[in-house]
Amino acid sequence: MAIVKYDREGRKSSYGVKWSLDGKRKFKFFENKTLRNDFFTKLVKKEKSSGRAILGIASHEAVIMQRCMDILGTPEKVLEACRIHSKRATLTDITSKEAIDEYLKEKKALGRDTNYHRAIRNILHRLRARFPASFAEWSEIVARAWVFELVADFSPVTVRNHIKASSAFCNWTVERKYIRENIFAKIQIPDVILPEPGFLKVPEIKKLLQTAREKYPSAVAYIALGAFAGIRSSASARLDLSALDFKKRGILIRADQAKNKRRVYLDGYEPNLWLWLEWAKKNAPRGFTLTKRQWDSMRGKVAESAGVKMPKNAFRHSFCTYHVALYGDAGKTATLLTHRGNVSILYEHYRGNAGKEQAKEYFNIKPK
Repeated sequence: MAIVKYDREGRKSSYGVKWSLDGKRKFKFFENKTLRNDFFTKLVKKEKSSGRAILGIASHEAVIMQRCMDILGTPEKVLEACRIHSKRATLTDITSKEAIDEYLKEKKALGRDTNYHRAIRNILHRLRARFPASFAEWSEIVARAWVFELVADFSPVTVRNHIKASSAFCNWTVERKYIRENIFAKIQIPDVILPEPGFLKVPEIKKLLQTAREKYPSAVAYIALGAFAGIRSSASARLDLSALDFKKRGILIRADQAKNKRRVYLDGYEPNLWLWLEWAKKNAPRGFTLTKRQWDSMRGKVAESAGVKMPKNAFRHSFCTYHVALYGDAGKTATLLTHRGNVSILYEHYRGNAGKEQAKEYFNIKPK
């Protein structure tokens, strides 16, 4: 408690002492300075002795504590400094570069696909270039400054991905006692407003398939899997004929072929998918062996030759659009997409982009 001498003119006993106790202010006045000073001295001595008694510390320890307070300001700041020092003492001495290399090596060993590994590596290398090499200098302030820079240079989706990847890395470092706390934990992830999905009109998908049959038959299998099954091109590139059950009309995506590393068996597709896959199996079986790079190249050639402008993820978005329009059942569409997110968001995103009659025409596109 703070004890000070206090004079108040205009009253009989004008020499006082004021102090605080348990959050309440206390006053005591005396007729002369001698009495006031004696009380002040005794009160100060009592405060010091009782304080040491409560803390169980000796006089020289109290002196050390007072010196710490002289440097840091308050007992609370002394305690906080001790807490931080204690935590730092238990941390493993490792640079951010060494930790990032270890983290990436571990993720690769877990079997994450090449695209995921490349994306995480780029984000963490960007983070390392901006942050100090020593984890001891990492702080939430530095993290917020970096995110502020990202917001100025990248889209909300990219910023969100950077925060999530960096936060996951920090959680990993905390578990291994490389860093005290996740400095990204309190940083708000920006809201992402999804753009309108780009999808192909029925005449456009017809033109693409016709062009593929005539000029690039190896592309038919991939177009069919994307447009009539909604399978991502990266997943299609990992599928082969053994994954297609033509008799039961089902597709088996093994864990090593799936983006989420989970095995799934899918059926319930529209009949025209299997007609196109059977055509490809008979006329262009090489199409089931294309790599993603080969397919990406061929897709561009097919689109250019057909004179069709391809939106991003055009085949998958087209499948979603027409399947939702045909059934009005987001759960059914989500199951075929192996979509594990919010089903209502998927429904709201694609509903109304096409009518039911257009959807019937889309899923009635067959090889002639």
